[in-house]
Amino acid sequence: MERKKRRRFTDEYKQDVIRMLEEKQIPISKLASDMDLRVDLLYSWKRKYGKPNNNVATKDESAAQLRKLQKRLRDVEEERDILKKAMAIFTQVSKPGTDS
Repeated sequence: MERKKRRRFTDEYKQDVIRMLEEKQIPISKLASDMDLRVDLLYSWKRKYGKPNNNVATKDESAAQLRKLQKRLRDVEEERDILKKAMAIFTQVSKPGTDS
C-alpha cells in the first residue's frame, strides 16, 4: 500500500480557504470534498484563521435573560397565589349564626 505524500499549505492559502468558506457560506464538508481536503483539517483552520465566534457572549446574554425571566415568573406566580387566597376569603359564604 502506497502512502500519499504529505502536502504542506501556506498560512495565506489557509486564510484564503477559510475566507471563502465564511464569505460564500459553503458547507465545510462540500468545500473539503471539492478541494480534496480533510474535514477535520478545515475545522482546525477555521478555529485558527476564522472570525472569532461570538457564541460566548450570546450564551452569557441568554443566561442573564433566562435568570430575569425566571425571577419574573416567580413574582407573577406569587401574585397569582395571593389573588387566589384573596378570592377564597372574599367569596366564602358566611355561616349561619355569624355576623360577618
